[in-house]
Amino acid sequence: MFKQNNSKTANILLVNDDPKSRNTIETILRQNDYTVLSADTIKAANDPAKSNQIDLIVLGLEPKDNTGQINLQYSREVSPDSPVIILTDKGNISNAVEAIRQGAYDYIARPFKNEELLILVERALENKYMIEELNSLREEIAWKYGFDSIIGLTPAMEQLKHLASRVAGTDIAVLISGESGTGKEVLAKAIHYHSQRRKQKFITIDCASIPENLLESELFGNTENTYTPNQENRKGLFEEADKGTVFLAEVGDIPLPLQAKILKVLQGSEITPVGSSGKKKIDVRIIAATNRNLTGMIKEGSFLEDLYYRLNVLPIKIPSLGERKDDIPILADHFLRLENLKTDETSYTITPDAIEKLLIHHWPGNVRELENTIKRAIALSQNNRIQARDIIFINSGQTSTETDSPDNTEQSQTGTLEDSLKQRIESTLSANDWNFTKTASQLGIGRTTLWRKIRKFNIEKKEKLQIG
Repeated sequence: MFKQNNSKTANILLVNDDPKSRNTIETILRQNDYTVLSADTIKAANDPAKSNQIDLIVLGLEPKDNTGQINLQYSREVSPDSPVIILTDKGNISNAVEAIRQGAYDYIARPFKNEELLILVERALENKYMIEELNSLREEIAWKYGFDSIIGLTPAMEQLKHLASRVAGTDIAVLISGESGTGKEVLAKAIHYHSQRRKQKFITIDCASIPENLLESELFGNTENTYTPNQENRKGLFEEADKGTVFLAEVGDIPLPLQAKILKVLQGSEITPVGSSGKKKIDVRIIAATNRNLTGMIKEGSFLEDLYYRLNVLPIKIPSLGERKDDIPILADHFLRLENLKTDETSYTITPDAIEKLLIHHWPGNVRELENTIKRAIALSQNNRIQARDIIFINSGQTSTETDSPDNTEQSQTGTLEDSLKQRIESTLSANDWNFTKTASQLGIGRTTLWRKIRKFNIEKKEKLQIG
């Protein structure tokens, strides 16, 4: 027997072999604006339920069903993604608990108050919607970190993206090499979010930034009282990433003793928390990256050869920006469009002479340096138009002197970034006859910020000479 009532909110499938109890629960749910599909058995609800989107199943344990397993099996066939709330009697709670072990969301024992049922229903639905939102965000992230988001049309970049896309669906280890700032983590994320593991975690471990004495516990976790009294067991990053991907950034910086333990993880797919003798099975994919010469480190004895070959199943080398200068205009345009997306009113453009200046730079900081250079140029530009004078190269906190630039005179005159900004403010103030509102508008800053800059740089108004 099957019955349906109409409403505009969540669809709940109610299955209970007791007509009186079923009608009572249906009334409670209907009075709270839920749409209810009701049936005496899950089989009776099978066909009509498949023609409706089911958000939640409220399932009574049938007397003939000792464990709830059969009911749960059918409910998964009807609506595999819907949470299941088990209805049971106080004397049958053990079976409800067993049903939870098999995948049910929760149970409620009769007799219960109306509010108890409604709170449980609301919690189950919120959990379902949260999971759906999380999956949606993961799909959005997968699009964001797609291979199309790796900017570059040079043959080397096209070949790199093609190779990475082919291996994304496998579980083999990948070793990404390249200079700092080339985008190794961006490529690693693209591989992860186009793999079968994309719904699981992607965890980055920056091997260079974690202190050596803490790195082992960060990777493998630790047991209670390992370091301090009353410390609880803590999962390591490998265990956190179970079923997902671990990205070992700057793997060449891992201390030699710890390299041996990571090798054991790769060999046996298990970890041993610090302070424990027990082992834990894990299932992770490893993507590693380095800007160092690992083969040279092997010869020096500072990197394990066996670990290298375990990580280097598929090597991918990202070319430096200096090796693919034809991509610079495309990348510059990409970073400008990202800035344009941040505001509806501003549209930044870049002049050919500015592009030419970008092309002759040697880019020791690679793509990351280019992105920062564009952001800096936007801050210095007038009328949202980036010109050559707005392009300033800064390396290691100092302004670069471009030996390969035909415009060394401009570089030396520009000096530091603050000198350039001071000159820009002075010239704009002078052009606007010290009208603060117009000057601040043209510089793209607020009047208060302009005041602070004037005081910081000790800028004073120069009186015009009166002749005659």
